[in-house]
Amino acid sequence: MTIKPRTFGHSAPDALGRKIALSLEGHVLEAIVHREPGAPPEDGVPPFFEAGALIDTGASDVCIDFRLAHALKLRQIDQRTVGTLGGSVLANVYLGILEIPALDHRKLMPLLALRVARVNYSVILGRSFLSDYIVTFDGPNGCCHFIRAEDAYPPPPDDE
Repeated sequence: MTIKPRTFGHSAPDALGRKIALSLEGHVLEAIVHREPGAPPEDGVPPFFEAGALIDTGASDVCIDFRLAHALKLRQIDQRTVGTLGGSVLANVYLGILEIPALDHRKLMPLLALRVARVNYSVILGRSFLSDYIVTFDGPNGCCHFIRAEDAYPPPPDDE
């Protein structure tokens, strides 16, 4: 994975003049999943887990491997039926912090844990994460460009 330098507004904007937060070669970001704030430390339980996270615009939520949820002893907050390529499956929903260091992103959010025997990625970044960004894929160059939604769509001016 190659991450191009961040350009938080002090270098070339995209074709529409928006500030590019990150240009990424490929479709995998480095992610860190943390236990929720205030979770008491436990012997043998790591405070976080680092993994490659696959960008998946077809996924509605951030999904994690169920083994990761169990290893971190994340707190289950719900259960939901979700559609997958293999049909509908029951997913446990846990509360955790998703951190994407390359984007300075750190957010407490629901994480769906699917019980899948074999996974290539422990974290799937679905639309619940992607909704904070405008993500464009440059096919010829194999790059994803991230623009913070608040930078692309500034709030309207105050009417007085």
